[in-house]
Amino acid sequence: MKRTSAGASALLMVMAIASLSAITPAMAQNKTGAHNSLLSGAYLGTYGGYGWTDADLNAGGDIDLDGGDYGLFAGYKLDQYLQDNIGINGALELHYGWSDADGTFAGTSVSKDNEWGVSFRPGLSVMESINPYGIIGYRNTKFESVLGDERYDGFELGLGTELVAMGSFGVRVDYTHVWYGEENGIDPDEDNLRAGLAYHF
Repeated sequence: MKRTSAGASALLMVMAIASLSAITPAMAQNKTGAHNSLLSGAYLGTYGGYGWTDADLNAGGDIDLDGGDYGLFAGYKLDQYLQDNIGINGALELHYGWSDADGTFAGTSVSKDNEWGVSFRPGLSVMESINPYGIIGYRNTKFESVLGDERYDGFELGLGTELVAMGSFGVRVDYTHVWYGEENGIDPDEDNLRAGLAYHF
């Protein structure tokens, strides 16, 4: 049931962003000149989404941790146009978030508490207001269990797209997968689907 609900939520997020993209050309105004994307420079934002974590146990079996997550992010994006309508960019971003994901297996309960991370996001600028990008990052996450609380180091890969919604505001959706190192006999991997709203200075 959780996975069905999450899939429906993800579909609604994608449909909302697609609808916003239809009105982007009419609303977007260039604030930095002909050779810069509307999404260039410093930015701050907030995100919400859903996460699926599969935690393998050394003692045998695994635990599925599903639940919502939300947080804040800040970053800076450099942009260079190669032609009139397309260019390359790269952003460095920090984020901090919280989660209500939890799960139980054979009396062992595990929950995800919080996370922080840093990522590099190489991408393309299309028509000054559309930015598909990749995600390469590091994530540090706190999982709590009967075996003790532990922070896990993870390697993150993903992809996403951001669009100018109105003026200096951008909306985005991204998907990431994180491979964590093993701690306390628990070896988690995590998938996230998140939508965000950012203000670009």
